[in-house]
Amino acid sequence: MRHELAGHPKAGGLKDRAPLGRFEIFLFTAVATVLITRAYLAATGFPQVGGGNLHVAHVLWGGLLLGIAIVLMVIVPGGRAKTRGAFLGGIGFGLFIDEVGKFLTKNVDYFFEPAIAVMYVVFVAFYLVVVVLLRRRGITDRLRLTTGLDALTDETLGQLTQARRALVLVLLDEISDPDLTGVAAEVAAALRVETSVDRGFEHRLTQWRDATNRGIGRLLARRITRRIVIGFFILEAALVALSVVVALATEEVVTIVGVAELGAVLSGIVITVMVFIGVGFLIRDKYLTALRILRAAIVVDLLVNEVFNFATQQFGALLGFGLALVMLAVLRIAIRELELTEEQAAVASGPTEADPVEAL
Repeated sequence: MRHELAGHPKAGGLKDRAPLGRFEIFLFTAVATVLITRAYLAATGFPQVGGGNLHVAHVLWGGLLLGIAIVLMVIVPGGRAKTRGAFLGGIGFGLFIDEVGKFLTKNVDYFFEPAIAVMYVVFVAFYLVVVVLLRRRGITDRLRLTTGLDALTDETLGQLTQARRALVLVLLDEISDPDLTGVAAEVAAALRVETSVDRGFEHRLTQWRDATNRGIGRLLARRITRRIVIGFFILEAALVALSVVVALATEEVVTIVGVAELGAVLSGIVITVMVFIGVGFLIRDKYLTALRILRAAIVVDLLVNEVFNFATQQFGALLGFGLALVMLAVLRIAIRELELTEEQAAVASGPTEADPVEAL
C-alpha cells in the first residue's frame, strides 16, 4: 500500500492506539479470568488441588503466568510479543486478584462478599490511571518516530498489518522537527516497500488479520450495518433499563440489597444513559462521536456491570461478557478507520490547529 501524503505541519494529533489496546487486552483478560475461574470452581464444587495438607492456590499459577509474560516481553522483539505478554499477564493478574478475599480476612475467606467490590475498584482504578497517563503523555515528534521504528521492527518480523502501516506513515509524515525529518523519511520509505515473500507463521497471521480488518471495514461502511448497530444498542439499553426497573421493583432486592445488586443497578443506569446518548449521535449521523460513546459504554459494562452481574448470575454473565468483547473489538476497528480517514483528510486540506492531547 503506497502512502501518498507529503510532509506537512501537524494536522489532528493522531495517536498510536496500540498501547491502550494492549492494556485493554491485559485488563479485560483479567476480568474474564476472574469470571471463568469462579464459574469453573462453582461448577466443580471448589476442588482442593494438592491433597492432604497441601493446597496449590491459583494465585500461585497467576504469579507464574505474570513472570512468563514479563520474560516474554523482555526477550522477544516485536509488538506481537507485547500483545501476547499482555494476554498471559492478564490471565495471571486475574488469578491473583480472584483470591483477594483470602488475604483480606483472618480466616482466609475466599467467599468474602466485599471481595467483588474490591476487584471492581482495582479494575476501574487501573483503567482510569492508565487512560489518564496516556492522555497526559500527548503526542510528540520523537514519539511519532519511535512508533515508526517499532513498526519497522514489526515489518521485518512479518507482523505489521496494513492498518497499522497506514497509521504509522501518517504519523511519520506529521513530523516537523528538522532534526528528525531525515530519519523519519528513511523509515517511511522502508515501510512503503512491501515484500510478498512469505515469512512464516507470523506473516500468514498478519495476512489473515488484514483480510479480517478489510472485511469488517467493508461491512461497517454499509448503511444497513449501521442500522443493525443502532438496533443492537437500543435493544441492549432497553434490556438493561428493564433489568434495573425489575430490580428496583422487586421487594426482595430492595429490602435485601447487597454490594453486587447495588453495583449492577447503578452501573446499568450509567450504561443505559451512555447508550441512548450514543444512539442519538448515530441517528444524527455523527458516527465517530457515537462510536466513541458506545465504546465507553461497553468498557463500563466490561469493567463494572459484568463483574457485579457475575455475583448474581454466574454463567449467565459470561455470555454477556463475551458478546461485549466482540462488540468492543468491532468498534475499535471502526473507530481506528474513521480516525485515520479524518486525519488523512485534514492533512490533504492543509495545516490546521489541533488539540495536542486527543481523547482516547
